[in-house]
Amino acid sequence: MLLHSWQGKPQITDPQFLLSLNKFSEQTEQELTLDLYKKKPQQAFCRYPARLTYLSNKLGFNLSNDRYEKCPELKKFIQHVPFQQLDLVFASEVLSSASSMMGHIFLKTSGENFRKVPVSHSLAYFTEITTFNPAKLIVESTMTGMPGFFSVRPFEEDLKQYKDKEQRNVWQFELSSSSDRLHLLQLHVWELYQINLTYYFQSFNCATLTLEMLALLNPDVLTERGLIVSPVDVVKAANTYNMITKTTVDTSDLWLYNALRDSIPSKVSSALDTWLYDDKPVLTQPTTYHPLSKSYLSIAIDNLAEQHKRTKTEITHLREFLGAEQETTLDLSNYKHPAKTPQDSAAGLAWRNNKNGKQLLFYLLPTGHFLHSDNRQYLSESELQIAKTTLAWNTDTRTLKLDELTLYSVTSLNPDTRLFPLWSGEFYLGYKPVYTENLAHESLGQISGALGKSYDLHRDVVGFTMLGTGLTSSFDNSHAFIYSKTGLSFDLASDTKLIAEYIVNSGESKGHSEYQQLTANFIWFPDLDNSLSLKLLGVETKSSKHTGLSIEFISYF
Repeated sequence: MLLHSWQGKPQITDPQFLLSLNKFSEQTEQELTLDLYKKKPQQAFCRYPARLTYLSNKLGFNLSNDRYEKCPELKKFIQHVPFQQLDLVFASEVLSSASSMMGHIFLKTSGENFRKVPVSHSLAYFTEITTFNPAKLIVESTMTGMPGFFSVRPFEEDLKQYKDKEQRNVWQFELSSSSDRLHLLQLHVWELYQINLTYYFQSFNCATLTLEMLALLNPDVLTERGLIVSPVDVVKAANTYNMITKTTVDTSDLWLYNALRDSIPSKVSSALDTWLYDDKPVLTQPTTYHPLSKSYLSIAIDNLAEQHKRTKTEITHLREFLGAEQETTLDLSNYKHPAKTPQDSAAGLAWRNNKNGKQLLFYLLPTGHFLHSDNRQYLSESELQIAKTTLAWNTDTRTLKLDELTLYSVTSLNPDTRLFPLWSGEFYLGYKPVYTENLAHESLGQISGALGKSYDLHRDVVGFTMLGTGLTSSFDNSHAFIYSKTGLSFDLASDTKLIAEYIVNSGESKGHSEYQQLTANFIWFPDLDNSLSLKLLGVETKSSKHTGLSIEFISYF
C-alpha cells in the first residue's frame, strides 16, 4: 500500500520514491530501505518516514525519539497539517470539463495546528489539460502519461472553486480510523508530496491514488478495485466497508435550486417564478405558499441580484417578505447520492436487424454510462463513453467485424432555466456506423458536435433540441454533414425509462443522402446494475425506407 504497486508493477516510477526501481519487488524495496536506514538512519527517515514507521512496527525495531527534530521540514508539515479527522470528499461531475467529467475525489484532513487554530486541508491528486486536441489528449492520458500533481492546500479554496465557481455539489464523508493509522497516512502524504508523479486516466488517476491511500486505514477497500477506478467507486468502497460515520453536503446554488424544484409542487414553483420574474414592480407578497418557499425564493433572489434582474428596492421588498416566513430546511444527504449510481463500466449484448441483415452485437465500455442508463442520481440526463468497443456478428453471412470504436463521446442535457441559463450539447470522436444511400450501415471515422437547449417539461420529463455538424472519413473520402436532433426523455414508473428522438441529417456517407430518423427506446432497470431495452426505429430517405428493431441487455460492473 505504501509503495503503490499493482499486480507486481510500480505505479510510481520516481527514483526518489523507489530504491529498487530498476529491479522492482516489494521484498527488494524493503531490503534496500532497511539497508539505507542502517547506513544513514536520519536521512532515510526524513525521506521515508511512513515506510520506516510501518517497518519498525512490523519488524519490532525502535526509531530514535528525536527523529522529527532532525527533520525540520517534516516537523513543520506535521505542525501545519494536522490529521485529527479525515474526510473523503467527492465533487460532483462536470461533463464540460475533460478532467472532471466523472467527478473528482480527494481527502480532507482537519484538526488544530500547532497554534491551536482549527484548519483543514485538501489532499488531492490531479492533472492539468494542456491541449484541445482530443486525439492527443487520449494518447497522453492513456499511453504516455501526463504530469501528475499531488497538492496539499487549504480546503476552503477547493470548496469555493467547486461549489461557488463551478456550481458542483461537494460531498464530505467523515471516516473512522485510529490515531495511529491517521499518523501513518500523514507521514505517507509527506512522502507523496516530495516526488514526481505520472497521471494515467485508466490506471493511476485521482480515484486510484485516493483508494490506495484509504487502504492504509482499511486494506479491504482494495478488493473493490476494478478495471478502471472512478471517483464514485471510491465512495462506494468506503461505504461498503462501513468506513463512513457521517455525511454532509455543501450544496451549490444550481444543485439546491434543482432539489427545491423537485420538492415543490410545480404549481407552487410556477406561481413563485411569476412573482419573481414579473416585469411589474414587486409590491405584494406571493399568494402561493409552501414550507420550502422561503428557501426557493432566497436562492432565486441571490442569483437575481447577481444578474441585476431586479432593482435594489425590489430586492429589499423580496427580502422583507422572506423575513416574515419561517424557513424549512431541505435534507440533501440522500439527494442524488454518488453511491447510488450504477457501476461505471459496462458489457452489453444486443440483437438488431437492419439493411445489413440480422446482427448480434457485443460491446465493452471500460468507463462511462449511456443516455439510456439509469441517470436519476445525476444532476441531469447525460452520457459519457470512453473507449467503447463493439463487435458485430452477422447471423446471415456468419462474419464478424468491428462495428464501432468510440474513443470519446459525451452528451449533457443541462436543463435551461431563467435563473440558471445553461447550454446542452454533445461531442463524438471515433469510428461508428452511418447510413449509406440504401440505408445499409457502413462504419466510418467521425468527429461531430452539437449545441442546443434542454428543458424540464415535468419533474420526470426532459425535452431537448440541438443543431450540430461533423465530418466522416474513410481512407479515400471525407464528408461534412449537418444535423438536428430533437427528443424527449421520460423517467417512468416501475424503474422504466423512455427516450424518443427525431433526427434530420444531411448525410454522413458517400453520396450525402439526407435522411430522417425517428427512434423510441424503452428501458427497464430490474436492479441498479442491469438494464434491458427495446428500441424501435424508422429511417427514411427520398428513395428508401427502413424499420428496425433491436433488443439490448447491459450489465454494469
